[in-house]
Amino acid sequence: MPDDISVPLAQAFTATLNRLRGAMREPLAALPVSLGPPDIGLLQFLLNSPGATPQCLARHQGRDKAQLTRKIKTLEAQGLIRRESDPHDGRKVRLFLSEQGQAMAHAAEQVRRAAFAELLQGLDRSEQAQLLGLLQKCQQPPE
Repeated sequence: MPDDISVPLAQAFTATLNRLRGAMREPLAALPVSLGPPDIGLLQFLLNSPGATPQCLARHQGRDKAQLTRKIKTLEAQGLIRRESDPHDGRKVRLFLSEQGQAMAHAAEQVRRAAFAELLQGLDRSEQAQLLGLLQKCQQPPE
């Protein structure tokens, strides 16, 4: 029996993420603007960090700049994001949520909270804390 659990672990991660995305798909589709699960994090970041640069957003999201630029243009066309020139360096762009973007960020966050609540309902508080600790440990760089 092999000691390597990377395959079943990868399958469990994938299945869990698919379940989470599935739980969010229908409620997100009901919103007045088309959003996907990754868009929630993007909107939340701009809600909490107004004036962030696209580069800062790309680092936070772990997405490449070209992919993020396309997403920003889409969200801008939907009226959720606006760009402003940096007052200190006109070459830089700062991103802000519009009023509609703020409302969508709050609505999308409610969808995400409900999806996580559904996902975690089989775990008691102690197990949820343990899962959080393990996931945080996985995020640490190797020593």
